[in-house]
Parts: sequence; C-alpha cells; structure tokens
Amino acid sequence: MKPLNRRLLIKVLTREEESAGAFFVPPSDNTPEEFSFGKVLACAADCTTDLVGKKVVFTTFGLERVTTGVTEYTFIGENHLICWE
Repeated sequence: MKPLNRRLLIKVLTREEESAGAFFVPPSDNTPEEFSFGKVLACAADCTTDLVGKKVVFTTFGLERVTTGVTEYTFIGENHLICWE
C-alpha cells in the first residue's frame, strides 16, 4: 500500500513497544490519549522528509484507517506528526 498526498503509512505501536524507545510522555488518568506512537512503514512521494523506519509521535485525531479484506492500514498526514526519532 503506497500513501499519497503527504501521508505516511504507519504501524501504531503498543505500550510495550513505545516504552522501548527514547520518547517519554507521562501518563495522566484525567486526560484523554492525545498522542500515540508509531513506526513509519512508507511515505508519500511528496513528503518533505523520508521517515521510513523512524519512530514517530503523532496526534491521535489525525489517524485514517483503511481496511481491505482482513488487512487494516493506518495512515497519518505528515502535518500531524509531533516529532520523530
């Protein structure tokens, strides 16, 4: 699956996978999860930076999910990234 229009194809990381990286966002019981962590699998050709293989932090409201058959793909717009490692 190849993303278009400045989108990134990402794998959303679980809590265990994200704790293995260098990012630390302290958990809070009274606020919704605004940020998530992921790994970039592919970038659209018009993205400003090639982030394939990088771990990223992004806003959760920007996620786009597409399901084909049994496979679910998760995309995020490049402008929804907070930072990368």
